[in-house]
Amino acid sequence: MAKSARVVKIPDNPIPSPPVKPARRRNVPSPSPRTTIQISQLTRTILEQIKEMEQLETYDDAINFLFRERRRCLPSTFGCMPDDGPFEREEEEDPYRVPS
Repeated sequence: MAKSARVVKIPDNPIPSPPVKPARRRNVPSPSPRTTIQISQLTRTILEQIKEMEQLETYDDAINFLFRERRRCLPSTFGCMPDDGPFEREEEEDPYRVPS
């Protein structure tokens, strides 16, 4: 004789359970979609050397390193017009100026 399954009723819990909070996610940027580019063999070799010298993991990191270095070496425009004299604000009404 085969045994039959029996339905067992579990009594309702009179104590409500606290709401479950979702797990907190860190603000990690989602990976951007990848693209393919064509570069010469010389450029690839140079990027590999930069990766090795700067201990970078990807070609993207190497290219971003080059961008940062270029930005650092750009000349400043501070003091490029020394003959203009110091800046002085006009005393007339300016409707766009925020009152101080």
